[in-house]
Amino acid sequence: MEWNILKEIGLSESEKKVYLTLLDLGDSTRGDIVKMSGVTGSKVYDLLEKLQEKGLVSIYLKDKVKHFKTTNPKQLLNYLEQKKEEISEIEKQTREILPNLLTRFNSSKEDQEVELIAGMRGLDIIFREQVDSLKKGETCYVIGGTWGTGEAMEERTQTFFEKIHLMREKKKIKTKMLFNLKQKKTTEKLYSTKKYPGTSTRYIEHTSPVAINVYKDKTIIIIFGKKITSIYIKSEDVAKSFIEYFDLLWSVSGK
Repeated sequence: MEWNILKEIGLSESEKKVYLTLLDLGDSTRGDIVKMSGVTGSKVYDLLEKLQEKGLVSIYLKDKVKHFKTTNPKQLLNYLEQKKEEISEIEKQTREILPNLLTRFNSSKEDQEVELIAGMRGLDIIFREQVDSLKKGETCYVIGGTWGTGEAMEERTQTFFEKIHLMREKKKIKTKMLFNLKQKKTTEKLYSTKKYPGTSTRYIEHTSPVAINVYKDKTIIIIFGKKITSIYIKSEDVAKSFIEYFDLLWSVSGK
C-alpha cells in the first residue's frame, strides 16, 4: 500500500517509518521499534516525541520502562483539521500585511523589467497575474499560439491554456488569437465563439514552438521545448511594438 500520503500530511520519512512500525507492533518499547523500523536508537525518542506532539502516539511508563503505542488512526484527521486552522490563521495574517507588501513591491519596480521563468508552475503564476490585472472588456493578444512539441507536452499545454482561457472568459476579458493554420480544426473545437463569445481567432501560415501573449504593458514569450521556459517583459514600449506587429498579422490572416 502507498503510504506517501503520510508525508503529504506532514510526517517526515523517519516519522512515517516509526509510526507504521508502531501500528504493526502495538504496545512496544524503544528496542522493539528500533529493531523493526531500522531507525537508529539515538533518533527514535525524538521521533516518538514529535509523533506525540502531533497526537499520533502516546507514551507511558510500565514497570518503570517507557512504552509507546499509537493513538486511533482517526487522530490523523484531527491533526489535519488542526493544520487547516493554523493555515487559515496564517492566511488571515498574510492578507493583513499584503497591502503593505504590495506597496513596497510596486515602489521597487523599474519602468522596464525582464524575468526568465521556468516550468509550468511559473507559467501558472504569470497567467493568473494576467487574469487578475485585466479588467472586463480589456484585451489579451496571442501571437503565433502553438502547442508544445511532443504528444504529452501538447496535452499538458492544451489543458493548461483551456483553464486560463476559461478564467479570462468568466471575467469577460477579450482575447484575440493568431494560431497556426494547421491547428484550425482543433482550435475551432476548443475556442469556438459559441463557447467563448469574447474570443476572436484567425490563422496564419506559421509553425513555431514559441507563443507570445501581450496585454497592457506586459509581454510573455513562451518557449515550448523539452521544458517550458517563459520570458516575462514589463515594458510599455515593447508591448506596444508587439501589438502593432499583431495588428499587421491580423490584417493579412484568414478566419
